[in-house]
Amino acid sequence: MQGVIIMKGQLNDEAVQVTGSKRWPTLARNFGISFMAAILTGIIFGLLLRLVMGIIAYFFPHMASGFSFSGTFIILVVGIAGTLANSIVYTLVFQSSSKSWVRKGFYYGVVSLIIYGIPLFLSNPNNELFGPQAPLGIGLFSGLFFAGAFLLAFFIELVTNWIDRSKRRVKLAYVSFAILVIPAAVILVNIFLEIFYEMLPKIIDNFS
Repeated sequence: MQGVIIMKGQLNDEAVQVTGSKRWPTLARNFGISFMAAILTGIIFGLLLRLVMGIIAYFFPHMASGFSFSGTFIILVVGIAGTLANSIVYTLVFQSSSKSWVRKGFYYGVVSLIIYGIPLFLSNPNNELFGPQAPLGIGLFSGLFFAGAFLLAFFIELVTNWIDRSKRRVKLAYVSFAILVIPAAVILVNIFLEIFYEMLPKIIDNFS
């Protein structure tokens, strides 16, 4: 009887070791796929952000800052960087879910709006979201958060299916993870630091 118990214990230990050895490569693969999808999403998100700013400037000309290729490029970089950081949260919370990408995109849109959107709106950056332009600005930016979430979920699904068609392509996910995990993590930390140390004090000042 003791021998059987010992053998079962050894088998359980081996099963745990195998599970642990598979967990990290799977996690790296998932993050790599998310980072690849985030770059595609970030480019589109940046262009949509530029479009939103253009629409607001059209209806409220006094808020227009003018068009420049350098400014558009900076917006694209911001879109890619922000999406890379957000893909970490999406991967940890939603990527392993069996739900469709549409549902995951919607849920993540709600999460993004709560975590990032509400502090952004209430902090009123550069006094641009309070006043007569508030309904249009908040509505467009809220839609932008959902658009980014749906795009990220869609491209992750697309890249995942593409990766799964060939074992060689998995290496691309590992390379993506190795190159982008540190920058993405640093950007995510900076976003939360900005929320706590810059946006929250502004919110308190705006409503005090």
